Amino acid sequence: MMKDARAPEGGGLAMGPGTLYGTLDRMMRDGLVVEADSTDNERRRYYRLTDSGRLALEAELGRMDAAVHAARQRGLLPQRGQS
Repeated sequence: MMKDARAPEGGGLAMGPGTLYGTLDRMMRDGLVVEADSTDNERRRYYRLTDSGRLALEAELGRMDAAVHAARQRGLLPQRGQS
């Protein structure tokens, strides 16, 4: 997950294991993700979004989309298709 997050398509976000596992713990406690049943390695863990997690993700993406739209409207970002 840390490698995926660090990649440009993952947001270019560098995080350490404490940040990652702390966030996963909070997300599990909040019912947004659960540990998946499948594994291909006893040291590797897989997680999946719950229905609540999917709704939270959709709400956050909508919030971010609205923020980008507002920034474009105010001339803070180029319009789509412009550089």
